[in-house]
Amino acid sequence: MHLYNLCNNYIRAIGLLTLLLLQLSAANKYNVSLAQMDTCKEYRIANSGYGYTQFFHIHKLANNKVNTNERLHLKFYVLAPMDAHILLAVNDKPLTRDRVYEVVIGAGQNSFSTIRSRMASMRVSTSTVPNILSIYDPTPIEIIQTKDGTLSVYIQGLKKEPLLNYTDPAPLDINYLSFSSFGSTPAKWYYDCQFDGFAEEMEEEVRELDPYHALLANLTRKSANASVPMDLKSVNFAFQLKSVVYNHEKSILHTRLHLSLYWQDPRLAWDANELGIAAISFGYKDAPEIWKPDLIVLNAAHGSNTQQEPDIGLVIYANGSITLIDSNAEFATWCVDTKRNWPHERLNCGLILGLESFSPRTREPITLAYDNTKPLPMEPFSMLSEWHFRQISIAEIVNKGNNTSRYNTEAIVQSMNGDISLDFMIERNGAFYRNVYTMPILACETLLILSFLLHGYRRGGLILVVFFVISLGLMFVTKHAPTAYIPNILHAYRHVMRTTAFCYLLHVTLMWLLLYPPKAEPFDWLMSLINVSALRLLLCMRLTDCNDYVSIQAHPWRELAKMINNCCFIVVSILFIVVDILLLPKY
Repeated sequence: MHLYNLCNNYIRAIGLLTLLLLQLSAANKYNVSLAQMDTCKEYRIANSGYGYTQFFHIHKLANNKVNTNERLHLKFYVLAPMDAHILLAVNDKPLTRDRVYEVVIGAGQNSFSTIRSRMASMRVSTSTVPNILSIYDPTPIEIIQTKDGTLSVYIQGLKKEPLLNYTDPAPLDINYLSFSSFGSTPAKWYYDCQFDGFAEEMEEEVRELDPYHALLANLTRKSANASVPMDLKSVNFAFQLKSVVYNHEKSILHTRLHLSLYWQDPRLAWDANELGIAAISFGYKDAPEIWKPDLIVLNAAHGSNTQQEPDIGLVIYANGSITLIDSNAEFATWCVDTKRNWPHERLNCGLILGLESFSPRTREPITLAYDNTKPLPMEPFSMLSEWHFRQISIAEIVNKGNNTSRYNTEAIVQSMNGDISLDFMIERNGAFYRNVYTMPILACETLLILSFLLHGYRRGGLILVVFFVISLGLMFVTKHAPTAYIPNILHAYRHVMRTTAFCYLLHVTLMWLLLYPPKAEPFDWLMSLINVSALRLLLCMRLTDCNDYVSIQAHPWRELAKMINNCCFIVVSILFIVVDILLLPKY
């Protein structure tokens, strides 16, 4: 029994020693130690699955050192059991259908490696060399792209020839790099190493920074990770109106401004005499990491929010004053027509601006203050719509609720004390509607009045022409009129169309009375009414004499038709006057 235990322990010791030797052998197969990784930058990937989330700009990597015939030369190290993914892309937001170079080392349980021309698809080069990756020893990966479009992947210490090789007939201009893993596999990447196996080519001469670049580095350092200046209470602003366009169907006001913001950050001040630099200017993307006003539009439509980055500039002065200029700030805000008086609306539309940041010292919201020293320019601006700009005013919002948070409990943005409202008064181009939409109504009313002076088929034809014209006008109006309610001008069209139909039926009735009168005599009271002098004067008919009386007694229905025609003429004329006064647009 004792001999059995001794043999068993001896076998275990040999196994442990063998395993230790295997680990030491594996740890030294690329001749790179973990201690050397202390000189590198580290990027860790947890078990987050396959996906490229962080991109590195190629030209900012210290180890992008190209030779004469090379377009790209990268070297980095990875600690992973398998599935080390490297993405080389043209931009930092590649789509799955975009052409890229995706290098996968240790795919398939660390059994093969490949180059893909699209993410997760289209292999163009494959190597079946197994067990390249290790969790004990950093694996060196060197990627070279030559000017003829050849992409080569080397594993230093594995073999001199490239592990993977692919010649692209249309080579990509690589600008961005990203790392990833697969499934639940973690990985550690090391890049920008001070040692890299060809240290002489990587080593750069240390030079003293010129005043400009030294100032840039100092600004970034003093801005404290783009934090808000401690004593900042307000940001001044000025603007020039460039265009105002209103979309009536969607109730959205589109405003374009030349916007300027001014604030003070004492941390960024420098001695202009010492450096010989009074101010420096940047494009928005090239600006140092300093705090910039986080402007917010409180009544923005569909969550649309402001500025186009290429049109934004930044100027920093030696006294710590900063100016942000947006030459093309575009805003889309809600502006609802509540009076329902189309097409002669006059609207007051607001653009409510505020800042999300709070003062670090007082915890009060940072306010916007209009710069009165820069008055509003009176220069004309473009307004390519049927709306006219009438007036602009600026008001500071005073919140009675004294809100201390930019968002309420339902995560909806709300106004606060210190916000600014730019109010624009606009009105629709009334001349267009007066000439296009009211003229058909007035013309049809005139023709209907004249139709009472005609007889026979000419009267019927004229009424049908009026009916056709008023129908076309109604079709054009309904194409542009709002559907949320019925405007007054549509009521006017409806009354004129109904009157036209009545006039045509009246014409048929009068033709029947004139050409085919009833054989029966009218009632006695009707005969008496026909001969009343006051009524005949009221209906613009001449008084009866002996001859007229005899004619009326012989043809009473014909005289009754004349009286009905004149009575309807007066009623229709009064109706049209009322419609024109109450329902047509007033300018």
